Amino acid sequence: MAISNIFPRKIMKNRTRQQSMAGRHNYDQKPEKTLDGKLVSSYMCSPETAAEEFEISKKIYARLTGRSQSKQHDIIMYRVIQSFRPGEVSPEEANRIGYELAMKFTRGQHQFVVSTHVDKAHIHTHIEFNSTNLNCDGKFQNVKNSAFLLRKLNDELCRAHGLSVIERPKPRAKTQGEAAAAKYGVSFKERLRQTIDRVLPDCRSYQEFLANMRGEGYEVKEGKLLSFRAPGQERFTRSNRLGAEYTREALEDRFVRQGGRNIGAKPPAFRNGRSVNLLIDIQAKMAAGKGAGYQRWAKVFNLKEAAKTLNFLTEHGLTDYDALAARAEQAGKQFDEASRRIKQLEGRMAGTAQLKTHIINYAKTREVYTAYKKSRHKKEFLAEYGDEIARHEAAKRAFDALNGKPIPKVAQLSKQYAALLAEKQERYAEYRDLRRQMLEYRTAKQNVDRILGLEPAKSEQLREAKPER
Repeated sequence: MAISNIFPRKIMKNRTRQQSMAGRHNYDQKPEKTLDGKLVSSYMCSPETAAEEFEISKKIYARLTGRSQSKQHDIIMYRVIQSFRPGEVSPEEANRIGYELAMKFTRGQHQFVVSTHVDKAHIHTHIEFNSTNLNCDGKFQNVKNSAFLLRKLNDELCRAHGLSVIERPKPRAKTQGEAAAAKYGVSFKERLRQTIDRVLPDCRSYQEFLANMRGEGYEVKEGKLLSFRAPGQERFTRSNRLGAEYTREALEDRFVRQGGRNIGAKPPAFRNGRSVNLLIDIQAKMAAGKGAGYQRWAKVFNLKEAAKTLNFLTEHGLTDYDALAARAEQAGKQFDEASRRIKQLEGRMAGTAQLKTHIINYAKTREVYTAYKKSRHKKEFLAEYGDEIARHEAAKRAFDALNGKPIPKVAQLSKQYAALLAEKQERYAEYRDLRRQMLEYRTAKQNVDRILGLEPAKSEQLREAKPER
């Protein structure tokens, strides 16, 4: 029995379109979920560079059609999840079925990536497909009955593979909020708020607070965010979803006002560094906890970050400030060069894809354009077939820009694009490694500057830069 659903993806808050797509692809392709990437497949794109390739198609679409949408309304991708009954299908077969479902549902007109997850009791597959089609002249139409069509295709595939299907689907179940309100008179979130307000004032330490929440029957999950799950609740509730007064930081402030220890504070665990120049200076600053440079740094960073910096310097044998600065500068230059090469390849890929689109559009609209030229009522003809005529003329302008060179074949352009993509993939591994190195060295240098007070405060920099009146 496989269950499927479809969900439109939009641009995430404080992120670009490409960053939003990359974040979702990266989550879907996590090694621990997909057996180190063995359960990831794709169509007309590479899983590692899917976000970049989706972005290229969207830029071409904008140039070809002149259409654009606001961030609030722009659907950049669609996610399909296909879930299977435990023990009914192997991970490899689930990935193949997911690929078939994506191909049938998109009719081969959209790029997609299929990632099968095995980190839960039930095997499930994430399918992310590009909202922009392969020709870059249209988008997926998520009509009202898309979910029904998806379920129908999913059931057909399951029957073909000998899997069970739900013959008589049950009516829509109540949401968590509806079920909680019916049972308790309040929602899970409201119950959690009331429990926190009741438990927190009597606690003297963070661990006691968590222990008391568990005593109330809640499961507690700590990570970047603090989450709770009540008995009978399907998913965890993040504390920041309860309102501004219930974020981890807000709870910390409330806890401190009561006289308890900082809710998020943990004693720093420092590794002893070698007794040499830079490391001794950093350790001394960390131990002293004073000085203008340290005070400015402490507002943004914490001792844990300082310990990371100290460990990084020790592991890389960096005991001299000038050596650290030189290494950071060198890493930046190497990354800039790799980034320049990647951008050159992306530009050539975009040009190749655009020329391919022009060739396809020229062939599709040639008859309409010929009839337009012969027509004696061009104004009326243009009003009815304006879009086709515009695409044909755009293709002719692109051919004229070749300056007499023969127009390549579509198959030839496809091979060129595949070769460029393969080269980009090879260089992208180097690009990612250089980017990581650059960030590590730059972060270490910035932290050292702040810890040792070598970097003036922003306000001081502004005063120095601003001439006196």
